[in-house]
Amino acid sequence: MTENIKKSLKELVIARIEARMPSHIKLSMGGVGSMSKEEMIKHVKEGDEQGEQIVKMHLNFIKAITSGEFIRELNSV
Repeated sequence: MTENIKKSLKELVIARIEARMPSHIKLSMGGVGSMSKEEMIKHVKEGDEQGEQIVKMHLNFIKAITSGEFIRELNSV
C-alpha cells in the first residue's frame, strides 16, 4: 500500500471516529484494554499496532456495508 493511500485511510478513519464516536464511549481491544476516542485517534495517527488494528476494523466495516453483507446479517437476526 502506498504512503498516500495509507495517509488517506488514516484520515478517513480519524474523521469517522471524530464524527461517529461519542467522547464518553471507550473501545475495548483484546489484551490492550480500553481506550478513549482521543487515544484511538492518537494510535491511528502514530500508525502503531493498535492504530493499524483500528484502521482495519473500520475498513472491514465499510466493506461490509458497501457489499451489502452488513444488511444481510442484520436481516438474518
